[in-house]
Amino acid sequence: MRQRPREGLVAGNLSVALIGIGVLQTILYLLFVRTIDLYEREDFRYVIPVFVWGFTVAVVISLIFNTVIGAALSALTADPGAASFLTAVFVAPPVEETAKGLALLIAFGVASAVSLSRGGTEFSGVMDGIVYGSAVGFGFSIAEDILYYAQTYQQVGDQVFLVRRIFGGFAHAAFTSLTGIGIGLIPWVRSYTLKLLLPLLGLAGAILLHALFNFSASLFGPVAYLIEGLVLLLYAVVIVSWLAVERRTIRGELREEVDHGTISRSEYAILPTYFARSFHYLGLLLTGRLTEWRRSRRMHQAAVDLAFTKRLAREPFAPTQIQKEQYLRQRIKELRFGRTGQSASY
Repeated sequence: MRQRPREGLVAGNLSVALIGIGVLQTILYLLFVRTIDLYEREDFRYVIPVFVWGFTVAVVISLIFNTVIGAALSALTADPGAASFLTAVFVAPPVEETAKGLALLIAFGVASAVSLSRGGTEFSGVMDGIVYGSAVGFGFSIAEDILYYAQTYQQVGDQVFLVRRIFGGFAHAAFTSLTGIGIGLIPWVRSYTLKLLLPLLGLAGAILLHALFNFSASLFGPVAYLIEGLVLLLYAVVIVSWLAVERRTIRGELREEVDHGTISRSEYAILPTYFARSFHYLGLLLTGRLTEWRRSRRMHQAAVDLAFTKRLAREPFAPTQIQKEQYLRQRIKELRFGRTGQSASY
């Protein structure tokens, strides 16, 4: 009898440890996804609130609607198993993806307002959509897994939490990234119809992918994680392809900026290539030129923002984009010469 309290304490410590590992894993996943956005990394000031929304607001909304509708289905079918299946496949996907997608829509609105005032592109393109979609998905996923862990610990111990974390950590991120891609493509298309249709198609794709995953998990168990793996491979192809699009955009849009004197030829040579820029920054750090390193990074980011802004200036709302072009050119000039007009060495 004396051993039971100690065993309970050990189990409790193990539970806290597993949850801590799960949270750390989630943070590492989020940092990884943000890092592969090579040319225009999203500001943590926008990414973290989206993550927190997924961890809190989206979970609460989903819990309320899933519980209420699930209870109604149980009363109608008089079969808990059937009600659980229907809730998982037909209720949870639209409820959860809509709750998570709302965060992306808010983030897009806020980021667009900020970009109007200071230039640059805060939420635009496929990679931005994947980063923000993953952020809200990671937040939702870890909260959902902790809830499941608390509910099932007495029956199955740590196994459910471990399996969901190891094999399913990217699942919600993959679902909601489709919504993010749809929203991120809004500035890149001309048609107003497409600007409205693409986010809806992204949301519909997220719901269908989520439903397919839940359907497979309900009927075939681990097969769902095989589907997830295939989806992640497809995302890898999409990411590599979009990074190539961004690289061509930077190279094409900044070519004339060399002739105009906005950037130098040496800067133009390294700007489209992430690793060339990284080695340049490393050289500045190793030689102790910290001030030049900071200024160079800011100036190069402004140049990349200028390239994307010029690309978007061909779309509707071009006057606004043209104003941002002027702002960014002035920003590059200030970073190069300083507000006093004194030239920095590059």
